[in-house]
Amino acid sequence: MNISWDNITGHKSNIERLKTLCREDMVPHSMLFCGIDGIGKKMAAQAMAATLLCHHPVNGSACGGCPSCKALIAGIHPDFFTVEPEVKKGNGTIVIDLIREMQGKIARVPIMSKARAVIIDDAQTMNDAAANSLLKTIEEPGGQIYFILVTNSIMALLDTIISRCMREEFAGLSPEDISSVLVKQGIPLHQANYLSTFADGSVRQAMLLNDEEGVSLQKSAVDFFEACATGELDMERVWSEGKSLGTMGKQDKLKLRQWFGFLAMVLRDQLVLYSGSEVTLYNQTDISRINKLTGQLTHNQLIAILKLVRDYQGRLRYSVDPQLMVESFIIKVKTLLED
Repeated sequence: MNISWDNITGHKSNIERLKTLCREDMVPHSMLFCGIDGIGKKMAAQAMAATLLCHHPVNGSACGGCPSCKALIAGIHPDFFTVEPEVKKGNGTIVIDLIREMQGKIARVPIMSKARAVIIDDAQTMNDAAANSLLKTIEEPGGQIYFILVTNSIMALLDTIISRCMREEFAGLSPEDISSVLVKQGIPLHQANYLSTFADGSVRQAMLLNDEEGVSLQKSAVDFFEACATGELDMERVWSEGKSLGTMGKQDKLKLRQWFGFLAMVLRDQLVLYSGSEVTLYNQTDISRINKLTGQLTHNQLIAILKLVRDYQGRLRYSVDPQLMVESFIIKVKTLLED
């Protein structure tokens, strides 16, 4: 677990604001850390919790050496709790049983620190029952306790929960910050710089682009665009793509979101080539295929498909059936190309 602000890349203004709240003992009991995936929100929540539980905080930071800090590092702090989706069970949802389990644990008085701290990661995945149960606890916390909700989609949360939390917005990271993180993880500098330029502000996105799954998703997106450009997007393709991508989305919505992201990159590259601009293309590994497809679709068609991609990326934030959603998207693309 991260207990130090120093381990977080970027977000200097957010960190200084949060440290000031700790120094001045003005931390609200409920906070909401918002921003895209893979930018360090959870690390910030952990550093915040460590500071709140620390026996001897220094200038708004956990000291790192007291019994509380050592227990957090060891993962055995009795006053610190994390709630996260049941990914291991396959549903990727925070259900009411998880909230009730947390409520039972925080009902007792603090054991090691003067307060208790709870991080609710991927808070947007709470179902209605879980969210309403949490709302009651936030409204009447009972004793010295701090809740930090971490989310990539504030719109998926209950308005009543949002209104009771201090909101802290985390922006995407700069390419320079992403590159520095990648280098620390062993990726060569030239590759890190390349990945960071189209990671959309997210270290997680950059890492996905760098692994085998990322390569596979990128190829799938280029294949799909090729089918659109060459007129091969028939109904058989609609159902097969819908089933394949929908199954992937049911297993991991993040991967489906990334697929849409790769498709957006292909469309952006086509718009760059269409305009004759010398801007560097995203898809360097498939540059020959991308070049061959230039001009197959009109500028207006490219823009229209890109708008559809952005629309369906937004829909993924909500509880939708991935297969039905993908089929709807592909049918709309097919209809658009036939008009």
